Amino acid sequence: MKNERLTLQTVRHPRLSSETTWTALGEIDLLNAATFEPVILSRSTQAAQLKAEAARLETAAQAGTVIVGGFISHPEKAIARHLAHLSELKIIRMLPFSLAHYPLTSFAKKRIAEGKTLILSGFPESEVSLTRSNCVKMNRWILHLCQTEAPITPCSTCCAEPPPPPFTPDISPENDPAAIFL
Repeated sequence: MKNERLTLQTVRHPRLSSETTWTALGEIDLLNAATFEPVILSRSTQAAQLKAEAARLETAAQAGTVIVGGFISHPEKAIARHLAHLSELKIIRMLPFSLAHYPLTSFAKKRIAEGKTLILSGFPESEVSLTRSNCVKMNRWILHLCQTEAPITPCSTCCAEPPPPPFTPDISPENDPAAIFL
């Protein structure tokens, strides 16, 4: 029997930016978690800072928080490796390119099958390059997801809410947390 979590699907969710069409692979219900913590770290993150962030995120993951990141920079990858041993780790990985071309490792397939991982992309199938602008956009989507309240399930007839507006922060480029990896 084929695991539906291992099938690429289009997804809409109140916590996801409405500015794009989302594709997903994995446990969609992770989007309904009570709390999220973003992982957006500069490649110039110092060792002490990385150690403190790893400890903070480990505590959060053990408490049931879903960890969200692109895990592109070396410090972000180090965090992912540090947290990988936690049996309770639930993670959402956003990609700065199309999910259609994402190669799944056996470890990722196992975590997806267990319902512990969701991989998301807001990029079209034609977008296969890892670019600075895609990374900044992905980091903005990560922040949007992590800052959006948990959805209250409305009844389908009288109180359905429209999707949230696109996340467009009014931040100067030098203070933009989405561009922190630069």
